[in-house]
Amino acid sequence: MWILKGTWLGLWLFGFGTMAFLFFTTYRNLRPNTAMGMSAMAGHTIANPMWWTALVVCLVLGNAVARYWSGPRILWVALVVTGLVPVGFLALILTLIVKVMRASRGH
Repeated sequence: MWILKGTWLGLWLFGFGTMAFLFFTTYRNLRPNTAMGMSAMAGHTIANPMWWTALVVCLVLGNAVARYWSGPRILWVALVVTGLVPVGFLALILTLIVKVMRASRGH
């Protein structure tokens, strides 16, 4: 069970860390009513080796914390509920990528 909890904690950390990283590197500097391209989003995330390194570090850290500290049940419930925010963010980004790909093909 601690592996499941640790993985969830690591993904939770990674999700909120990615959102914070994107905000501080990109969104904070955008002028109002401007957009960011999907290539820039990919450049900051999946094309960035540090992003993948952060994923591994977050998973290892989450599993280490869950292995040595069980934590109260309310913590794990709160992680599940608040984990919906980065999951929704990811779903939004993936939906936008699919729509952009379809539009570029002329569908």
